[in-house]
Amino acid sequence: MEQEYRLENCNSFEPKHIFECGQCFRWNKEEDSSYTGVFGNNVINVKKENNTVIFRGVVEGDLSEVCSRYFDLDYDYEKVKETLSKVDINIKKSIDFGYGIRILNQDLWETIISFIISANNNIPRIKGIIERLAREYGKPISWGKKIYYAFPTPEELGMASVSELRRLGLGFRDVRVFETTKMVKDRRIVHR
Repeated sequence: MEQEYRLENCNSFEPKHIFECGQCFRWNKEEDSSYTGVFGNNVINVKKENNTVIFRGVVEGDLSEVCSRYFDLDYDYEKVKETLSKVDINIKKSIDFGYGIRILNQDLWETIISFIISANNNIPRIKGIIERLAREYGKPISWGKKIYYAFPTPEELGMASVSELRRLGLGFRDVRVFETTKMVKDRRIVHR
């Protein structure tokens, strides 16, 4: 069921800064300048109007709690920016440039695979590869009139062969994704 949550008076939240800085790859800009993204088994649309951030979507649990954790909403970014701005003029310039960025609490498994895919790659291509992986191996999530796909679990991605990963456009990264998935699946490394 669709939920909506509004965050009022939020100075340290600028969707473009958050979703276009290269820290995440599952968020896409919509025609109305909002962004829609998939993380976990959640699909959320985020739009900022004046100083209010509007979250809408389908999530596992309560939307305000999911957003609070994922977007680190309980952390005082204003205080951090104020403190760091005093350190150095270059840091202050950087903070002024990216005043609305937040560090997302992303799933470790998805972050590991995304990092491997990002090797010698560019953001549009990374986004495309990750989307193809999700479509091929992830669980479908229906919202509105669209079907989105969760990032595949290690067990789901473990069904892919190296050649199937290559077909999805991973190139030389296919072996690394395959080996990492196998290590996580076999519990030789823990992803949580």
